[in-house]
Amino acid sequence: MTGTTKSTPAVSVLAEHVSDHLSVFVVAEDTDAKRPANGGLRLLNYPSDEACIADGERLAGLMTHKHDLYGTGFAGGKIVARASEPDAVKEELINVTAKLLESLDGSMITGCDLNTSLEDMEQLMSLTPHVLAAVGSPVDASAATAHGTLGAVEAVLGTDLSEAEPGRALVHGCGAVGGTVARTLVDNGWTVFTVDLNRVRATFPGATPLPQSCPWWQLNLDLVLPCSISGLITAEMAGELQTKAVVPAANAPFQNAPLADELRNRGIPVLPDPLVNAGAVIADSIERFSPDAWKDAGADDVYAFVRGEVRQRATEYLNQRDQGLSVGDALTEVAADTGEEPIGLSFGDSE
Repeated sequence: MTGTTKSTPAVSVLAEHVSDHLSVFVVAEDTDAKRPANGGLRLLNYPSDEACIADGERLAGLMTHKHDLYGTGFAGGKIVARASEPDAVKEELINVTAKLLESLDGSMITGCDLNTSLEDMEQLMSLTPHVLAAVGSPVDASAATAHGTLGAVEAVLGTDLSEAEPGRALVHGCGAVGGTVARTLVDNGWTVFTVDLNRVRATFPGATPLPQSCPWWQLNLDLVLPCSISGLITAEMAGELQTKAVVPAANAPFQNAPLADELRNRGIPVLPDPLVNAGAVIADSIERFSPDAWKDAGADDVYAFVRGEVRQRATEYLNQRDQGLSVGDALTEVAADTGEEPIGLSFGDSE
């Protein structure tokens, strides 16, 4: 591949439903069923339809980057929904989303996201086939993302986690992704500090939960793993951060992008989040393009595949950075070539 940075395809609203209590927007690349857009269904109390669409455009752009990076066979997309009382519109949301997906004739496929669950996806699948959410499978999308994150950790460490010398890690956000990452590090002998709004989630055997008021960014650490919200790391935090590497499972973990570059200039590797948190879309690619292998595979098989793919690509990225390439050019070098078969087919070939 050349070192020229690829342009990002434009995303726009492809279908919408607007009422006085529920707005739903399908935001994606202009594509078709041969290369459908893929991204989850997110339901929030956005302040306005404009804010909802703006978030959809941001998220769809991130999905585009992630899909292109790993060659999933999908275009980028997201479905964003706005309601003042999200819990009260769930059934209507599912019905509306099914109609919008059907109107796009397979050019958009969705799954879980904020405030939507596997149960919601099961209901949605009863109305439309354009859903990928591991329904009826032992595979969990969040666990796939967690194992991809662990693959990125192994790339930073340069070896399997089981063979690495245990260090000190901070996991911010101990939900379905961060909780798995934190527990795995503990199981491998690491000292793990945890932070979560729900202290119960941050408290488990071997972990050291920190109070919300604790300035965790001042700790002497080997790894910082943001697994919670976008914009977590402020300028103050970045200026005081003491760590050997940042491996973000969260999307856009810095309050603004230049903060990551400031850390890199201080010699602290910061892996780009689309490189780290692609586990779910890799699993989607398997489910879509290798359905027989997907049906016969166990969850651990899928997680091992995801972990290996992320580790390999993250290792290549770090090698390119060591050779002096910029972040953008390094990502371009390691991205899947246009025209390659979807990564999910590799899983089928390996079975």
